[in-house]
Amino acid sequence: MRAALTAATALFSLLAAPALAQESLLAVSTSEKADAATVVIYRDQPVNTVELMERSRQPWSRLDREGLALIVETRTVDVPAGDAVIRFEGVSTGIVPQSVTIEGLPSAVLEQNADFDLLTPGSLLDKSIGDTVQVVRTNPANGRQEVRTAVVRSGGAGAVLEIDGKYEVLSCSGMIERVIFEDVPEGLSDQPTLSIRTRAPAPGRYTVTLAYLSTGLQWSTDYVARLSPDGRTLDLTGWLTLANFGGTTFPDAPVQVVAGDLQTTGRSVPVDPVVRRRSPGCWPQDTTSNGVNPDMRDDWYPPVAPPPPMAPPPPAMMVPMAREDAIVVTGSRIARQEELGDYKIYTLPSPTTVAARQTKQVRFLEREDVPYDRVNRHWIGAWGMTAGEAADESTPQVVFRLRNTEAGGLGIALPGGNWSLRQITPDGRSVLAGEANTQDRPVGLPLELARGEASDVRVRTRVTGDGERTRGALTTQWREVEVVVSNLGGEAETVELIPQEFSQTGFRVVRQNLRSAVTDSGWPAWTLTVPPGESATLTYRYEVTE
Repeated sequence: MRAALTAATALFSLLAAPALAQESLLAVSTSEKADAATVVIYRDQPVNTVELMERSRQPWSRLDREGLALIVETRTVDVPAGDAVIRFEGVSTGIVPQSVTIEGLPSAVLEQNADFDLLTPGSLLDKSIGDTVQVVRTNPANGRQEVRTAVVRSGGAGAVLEIDGKYEVLSCSGMIERVIFEDVPEGLSDQPTLSIRTRAPAPGRYTVTLAYLSTGLQWSTDYVARLSPDGRTLDLTGWLTLANFGGTTFPDAPVQVVAGDLQTTGRSVPVDPVVRRRSPGCWPQDTTSNGVNPDMRDDWYPPVAPPPPMAPPPPAMMVPMAREDAIVVTGSRIARQEELGDYKIYTLPSPTTVAARQTKQVRFLEREDVPYDRVNRHWIGAWGMTAGEAADESTPQVVFRLRNTEAGGLGIALPGGNWSLRQITPDGRSVLAGEANTQDRPVGLPLELARGEASDVRVRTRVTGDGERTRGALTTQWREVEVVVSNLGGEAETVELIPQEFSQTGFRVVRQNLRSAVTDSGWPAWTLTVPPGESATLTYRYEVTE
């Protein structure tokens, strides 16, 4: 047995020798970390901060493979003359290898590799074959420890150690064992490494720019609107949440976030680490009946669900960073908005540390005394009802309507997000008045916040007449509708009534007791102001064609 193992070891050495010899001919230069980095985070749709945080607490979540960011690093590297390998350590754990660009080298890149050989007990043994280690054994009977020098002869798939010329399988001595390694083998780490091959005419030190896409970073937007006691204006604060679900920290980095619906194909994927697990080496003492590794293979590990599709590179990879000056509001510096084609860029006012597995909030918006209108919106649904039929009494939805213009107190592109509405009482207390969600809203378009149902307004709908007429191949159906709006509260209420049938073919109002108008959202609507404790009635007749 010993002779067979010795022969196998010699054969492995002969086979590995040419590759090791070829690799040893190349000079290796290592860049351990970036001198500086900038981070630009994209998204393809608004992100809900609460849902994102809930997902982050799930152990099966793959948020490190979602999101998309452009990382631009500046590094100082020593380039050897001739053929050489340059290793860039500390790149993002979510790096997308095919998106890498390198500028500033004295020669072209001949080859590049993204290596992510994860540091595990199995990979440590595999990479240490032929190396000398220390084996510490503790006798469970008397607690005494014994330290022996050993040579690793076989790796994670059942580790074999040579001790005093004899071969032993690790953990089969019946005593508690641990192996002490002097250092971590080359190429083995808990972080991915980008390596390139160069051919420079002369050695030198260069400053290079390394740019690549990375998953694992996301951003979201949240707003706090404080409604004044008079019900006419609000104070608005906007927050950006930066989330880094990867394992790489970007210290003191200029950060930008890009709003807009980024077109993606889902083909950009990060590097998956190579995982080598150490298999038991004392079969049949260690059995295979637990169902974890039925074939005792070292490359086996439980299947996982396929990761969600990743986003591809954005249309323009190199996003210019904005100037460092920013808007000053009430003595505080906040994020600055700029344009990039159809996208909106928000630049944080100063560099910030985007730490691994951390979220942080940065203020990007502050506005005071923003005017708004409060309306009660109700959709009238008379289709399918016949003459004399009435719908159940219903409650309209409360909507806060703002104008995103400078005259309207805003005039800034508002990324979609969650809104927290706080009512300020006459005595200065803050009371939660509801929540709302919005999509991206550019400057010039109205912004509506649907808060919830009204508490003091009731709507009753009744069809007072219906019929149809046919002329040739065209059939026209008509209905006469009566809508009664009651205000049970102590203040006047504005109610907006919208017919659900307006999108049907040939819809038109042929008779009405109040004049309708088209809203900013493109819907025909009747607006009623109902005094406290009173009711108002709308009657109209409409037609649709089939």
